[in-house]
Amino acid sequence: MRSVGIFLLPTLVFLVAFTYLPFGVAALEGISALGSLFQQENLNALRVTALYTLLAVPLSVGLGLLAAVAVEGTSRLRLLARALIFHPVILPTVAFAAVFLYLLNPLGSLQGLLRWLGLQNPLGDPVGAFLAVVLVGVLKDAGLYMLYYLAGLQALPKEVLEAARVDGAGRLATFFRITLPLLSPTTFFVGIMATLGALRNVDHIFILTKGGPVGATDHLLYRVYTLGFEYFDFPQAGALTLVLLTALTALALLALPRLERGVHYDG
Repeated sequence: MRSVGIFLLPTLVFLVAFTYLPFGVAALEGISALGSLFQQENLNALRVTALYTLLAVPLSVGLGLLAAVAVEGTSRLRLLARALIFHPVILPTVAFAAVFLYLLNPLGSLQGLLRWLGLQNPLGDPVGAFLAVVLVGVLKDAGLYMLYYLAGLQALPKEVLEAARVDGAGRLATFFRITLPLLSPTTFFVGIMATLGALRNVDHIFILTKGGPVGATDHLLYRVYTLGFEYFDFPQAGALTLVLLTALTALALLALPRLERGVHYDG
């Protein structure tokens, strides 16, 4: 037992020095600055994060489900479509966002379409910029959720689906009355993953908007970065970090007991 402790000691030292100790210091500084949460900029970051999560999570989960249903099968065309939808997942978020930065800027390739829609520079407009970061986040993650749903679709009991067809159920009725309820455990898991991603992923905001214009895309995690590494206001950054960690912890505590609930294939 003592020898095992000796081997674990270097790892423990690094964890304490570079993880637990900095976290403890940041938590203490954050607790002392909790009153700063009510500043206008911080409240705006909380509002933007909530709106981003409420919009991006259903869109990415729904798009992943639709993509999985559309490309389920083994034909070459569907396999190609599956690869194309999944391709953004393997790209770095920075590179994926840079493509959209080129397409959406005033000299980009989409300017003709944007002018027709009445959007001269969507990244310069608060609503347009917010919708742009939501769009990039949704398209970046939808391919991953498609894979989860494909796994769920392949695990469905075939005899139940065949029985529905024999009874004369149409495709829509079979999907909404049988397939979708049986996918509820997968949907719950994907929803939790999408929510965690919406709270943590801000790389595309760095590339596209840097929190602007006028704070329209000032995500909570981006606000933490700005306060800590640009203004060196570590107490405020620590306070916002505590809020984010509290939200993530609450989400984990909510999710873990319920991952096994829902409609099960052997029910």
